[in-house]
Amino acid sequence: MIIKKKRINSLSCLNHVEEGKNLMMVLRDAARSKGILVKLGFSEDLIEGERVLPSMLNPTLKRNAEPFYIKDKTKPKEQYTQTLWWTRHEWAGRGETREVTDFVTIPRERYARIKFEPYSVELFLKYDEQGQLMVMTDFISYCHDNEKLLINTINIFLTNFEECEILTENFENVMPTRTIKLNWEVLPSGDYPWKRMQDDLQKVSAKSSKTAKKLLIDKCEFINSFQPDFRAYGKSGFHGYVIFGFMHRNIYVLESVYPNNATYVFGKNWEELSKLTKAEILKENLQDVRIIHNNNWQQEIRDLLEVA
Repeated sequence: MIIKKKRINSLSCLNHVEEGKNLMMVLRDAARSKGILVKLGFSEDLIEGERVLPSMLNPTLKRNAEPFYIKDKTKPKEQYTQTLWWTRHEWAGRGETREVTDFVTIPRERYARIKFEPYSVELFLKYDEQGQLMVMTDFISYCHDNEKLLINTINIFLTNFEECEILTENFENVMPTRTIKLNWEVLPSGDYPWKRMQDDLQKVSAKSSKTAKKLLIDKCEFINSFQPDFRAYGKSGFHGYVIFGFMHRNIYVLESVYPNNATYVFGKNWEELSKLTKAEILKENLQDVRIIHNNNWQQEIRDLLEVA
């Protein structure tokens, strides 16, 4: 069946589908939407097998790529702290003031929040027997537990293409024979000047607050001082993430421009790590170490990366 709408709010259009049936979302003749596909993260060449976590172009895609929260007004408000990169004037004596810029931590209050992990649905390309381009998802089981996942996935197609076809069978004929992951850009190996990387990070964090930008650059500079032999930037839905690899020790350190208040450390090799979905990377049980962004952060990074 084909849905042609701006978006859906329920799965009433799939009431005829049997519980437990595997579904696949598809856009046929996708070359007509090449401009949108490139914005989502695919290459200009639109090669069969390309696979991306789509860029966060709208709220539907952001829920697909980043954790999101819903206020819980049934619970008392909670205390939290917010770190800001703040320029202010303070007294310097003798009636004079001086300008000071540094990080300050401000206590605040907010409604309790329920956290949801990103849906992490990736899109891939396939050409059919007539040579027409298709954009597709992996299988998703039609069941109650996947209701919100299915709604958001269908809305990825509707909010970007205003069309979504639902396949329920004959999947064997549409799966690509190879996969080309486009979620990470690996930098050239060897010495990579910090000034050049700093310029890269300015671009990565261009749309972030000045606090988030400063936090990312400062922490990346400190990690980079331990001379990693591997660096990679996230692309598309992984935009804003940076990985430093110490390959001889199988240590990969993940930093992000997003305010998750922690540095993630993985012991997997790059081939394994690059295959993980966004949700898998952010799940705490897959990280070997999670280093909180607090006053002890530098010492914990030093303990991890310094070689005796």
